[in-house]
Amino acid sequence: MWIAALAAVVVAGIVTQAVCVRRDGRRFPPPGRLIGGLHVRGIGSRGPAVVFEAGIAATCLNWSRVQAELSTRAQTFSYDRAGLGWSPPAHGERSLRRLTDDLHRLIHNLDLTRPVVLTGHSFGTFVVRVYAHRFPEDVSALVLVDPVTPEEFSPPGLRMRVRLGRAWLLSYVAAALAVCGVVRLGLWGLLRRGGGNPGPVLGIHPAMRRMAAEVAKLPHDLVPALAARWSEPRFFRELAAAIASLPSCAAEAARQPIPAGIPVVVLSGSHQPPALLAAHRALATGHIVVQGSAHWIHLDRPSLVADAVLGSLLEYDRSAPQSKP
Repeated sequence: MWIAALAAVVVAGIVTQAVCVRRDGRRFPPPGRLIGGLHVRGIGSRGPAVVFEAGIAATCLNWSRVQAELSTRAQTFSYDRAGLGWSPPAHGERSLRRLTDDLHRLIHNLDLTRPVVLTGHSFGTFVVRVYAHRFPEDVSALVLVDPVTPEEFSPPGLRMRVRLGRAWLLSYVAAALAVCGVVRLGLWGLLRRGGGNPGPVLGIHPAMRRMAAEVAKLPHDLVPALAARWSEPRFFRELAAAIASLPSCAAEAARQPIPAGIPVVVLSGSHQPPALLAAHRALATGHIVVQGSAHWIHLDRPSLVADAVLGSLLEYDRSAPQSKP
């Protein structure tokens, strides 16, 4: 009897999830447009071009506060990598070569005045670093927001392999739960409380406490759309694929250094240990340790990130060769 009851609950969850996904499509249309097969959100119509690259599972919405800060001073473009947000599913290997090919096609299809400033957060810093190596003529400066470093993942030690394997497995478990609507229900409970409070059940896990705290920093009107994207099984499948690719992507980044002559501004969270702060400083032509902020500096201090972007443009102007009259 209990097996039949459980099966009925699962079927009801699957049906409810399917209905909610269709409803989400109407409630939360893409905030941007599809360009070259990827969803792009542009804010600002004049000034230099700035392109944002999000973290490992983040969407274009993650840059909303920084784009708002820059909207009157720059043309800003955030986008969803394939399989995330409003972009179609990914195909092929999860490599930095493929990701930088996608970004190259996007930048050129946008017909931006180049070179552009590339700004990346966390895993996204791997993408912009390798892009600068492969297409230096497109890049005026890099802004790296609490970057990851190749040494953190390549070669992965036993502890790192265990961490990545556990995260990969949990992502697929979450994908299965999302099919049944369980993830949607959990997110509804998390967001209903608001204020970064995950509640007594979800709050047991430190990852859920961190998620609740970071979601609370986003503009409130964007949070329901973000939750809708996180409620879809494909989000967790893409996350699992990205996690599995981290060691190979780190090795790619290590083999493709940033070209000399490209200004690199690095903003580090004050939570980073001394060894990683030293690694960040070694990357940078300008290094800022952001006191009171951890990994999500662009949500904690969006005006500081915006100022770093504008400062990188000034550094590029000073370092660029001057044409003779």
